[in-house]
Amino acid sequence: MWAVLIFIANLRFIKLKLLKKIYFLAVLILWSCSDKVSMQEFDSAEIIKTIVLPKKINETSGLEFYAKNFITHNDSGDGPSLYIFNENGDLIETMDLNKDSSFEIENNDWEDIAGDDKYLFVADTGNNFGNRDNLNIIRISKDDNYSVDGIMEVFYADQETFFPRPKHKYDAEALIVINEQLVLFSKDRENLNTDLYLVDKFEKKPQKLTSGFTFNVNSLITGGDYNNELNLLALVGYSSKGSQYLILFETFDLKNLEENTFKKYKIPLERAQIESIKIIDKNTFWVTSEDEGIGNPFMYKLKVN
Repeated sequence: MWAVLIFIANLRFIKLKLLKKIYFLAVLILWSCSDKVSMQEFDSAEIIKTIVLPKKINETSGLEFYAKNFITHNDSGDGPSLYIFNENGDLIETMDLNKDSSFEIENNDWEDIAGDDKYLFVADTGNNFGNRDNLNIIRISKDDNYSVDGIMEVFYADQETFFPRPKHKYDAEALIVINEQLVLFSKDRENLNTDLYLVDKFEKKPQKLTSGFTFNVNSLITGGDYNNELNLLALVGYSSKGSQYLILFETFDLKNLEENTFKKYKIPLERAQIESIKIIDKNTFWVTSEDEGIGNPFMYKLKVN
């Protein structure tokens, strides 16, 4: 089956969006046959609100606050657009990042969005088959009418081949901002760990990604958020069985990575793939889920004890 997937990955006329859905289903099937590890017991998060989102953002893959509303993006197969919606799920505005821009922006595979007081950052770092050589993070200025004012190119220091393959660690779908640092978390299909990578916000030269630490999350990480006031890191991901998880580092310390510990909560959802998260407070969180070809995307409010 892997040989078939690799062949499909090289057919240019297959749309990336369809390819990703085929790939996701294949991964679940193969891992469900080969995974011999017993399921661990986790605390469960509670879903306290469900919001239907517009089909225009059917592959919502990142989430940030935008004034009293939300801003998101699709992950691939879409133009370079950001979408603003309210808590009722109504689409309010669409931003075309190529409009009035001196940069040529593409949505190769946007996987997360993070922000600070002055900027938004969009991680074009999705890399399902490990064959991309154009990974980057887009910097968007809030003070300049949300225009693109920089692109940080990144590449993995230890990647030796770009031949498409199903299991590898050269994919990153979670991006956060901690003070002056951007932090990427990998989606490791080979070991189900997540590697942490630091990226300079303003470096103009291509940046080498070297793992700062590896966390044994036993999940495929798909999104992240960090709250500086709470010192709280939140990640979301799924298991080889398709279960969805919320992973919380309650006192995250970027300077002492080996001292960080986390709690893992199962999200009580089926037939869904959580792709993004936004922290509300230490116990409540917004997350979004792609439609997975079964209807509308959704946003959920989660609560943990």
